Amino acid sequence: MKMISQTFLVLCICFLSVAFAASEITPHKYTDAERQNGGPKYDIPSSSRFTTKRIGADPPDIVYYFSKPSKDKFPIAVLVSGSSLEDDITSIIHFHRYFLKEFLDLGVGVVTVEQQGVDGNQVNTKEFMEHYTRSNRLSDHRAVIEHLKKHPPLGWNGKLIFLGVSEGGPIVTTLTTEYSDITFATINWSGSGDFSWRDELWTFMQDMIQNAPWYVKFRAQLPSWMTYSLDCDFLKSRKDYENVMDEIIKNPTTNFKLAGMTYKYHHDALIVYPKTEYRKIKTPYLVVSGVKDSIIDSSDAFVQKAKETGEPITYMRIADMDHYVSKKEAVIMDS
Repeated sequence: MKMISQTFLVLCICFLSVAFAASEITPHKYTDAERQNGGPKYDIPSSSRFTTKRIGADPPDIVYYFSKPSKDKFPIAVLVSGSSLEDDITSIIHFHRYFLKEFLDLGVGVVTVEQQGVDGNQVNTKEFMEHYTRSNRLSDHRAVIEHLKKHPPLGWNGKLIFLGVSEGGPIVTTLTTEYSDITFATINWSGSGDFSWRDELWTFMQDMIQNAPWYVKFRAQLPSWMTYSLDCDFLKSRKDYENVMDEIIKNPTTNFKLAGMTYKYHHDALIVYPKTEYRKIKTPYLVVSGVKDSIIDSSDAFVQKAKETGEPITYMRIADMDHYVSKKEAVIMDS
């Protein structure tokens, strides 16, 4: 009878261990092929999915994901991904899983925030595009952080780490300045820039036109996510480009696009999204930029301005890298 009880106990422990593991988000580094096809299909554990109200906005609620490390006391890393295109909208869960192992190995929790219109495998493209701006992403991350502060996860030490990639870069910069009292450190991959959006976008478009002529030749055979920056390659004149920018400011609509993004998105990036307040960067801040990236001059200006005001900036300027840090495993680990 005693042996049966012990066997039963062992079986229960094994069952509970498996059930607990299944209830946690699992790490996974998706391939380019998976990403181009909507990301790997994944059923998000309900125990890792949370919601909170939007600040000053009507429903739906914000959806966010949280992974807890094994340590008793830990900081939380808020990971903010790059931009999206209308036919390339996927859940933030893939980004969450991509870097999850590295943070868990360091004893750091991970939080990611879905954009409006996305809830795991469910994507409402119309709702997404109508609300897709940098400012809305910033507002949603603020709301989640405020929710965490009011309802802290068990074991959280109250400190935040920020990691932003590309479009996520400006967002983590702003969050760093707004939450300097609880920020531990910030990593910005290919997203630190001091130039205006008007200048950065122009440089980006011209770089694609001049340095990737094969895109023009074969773009009819390529998926739109690879060719969106050439949709307006007729804007070879800066004057024509400036005229379009001026029209965007007058008409911030979602009905028209430039370089794959709505006029509403560009309007927000041009005149709504807050400027960087360098003097409010009080904690270690890592800038990683590729010399082959079109934003390298803007990134250099960001670092120079931050250093002039005495901010704690470290700069990794990678000679053989373009915009995509994910291709450089060594750079990720060094970061």
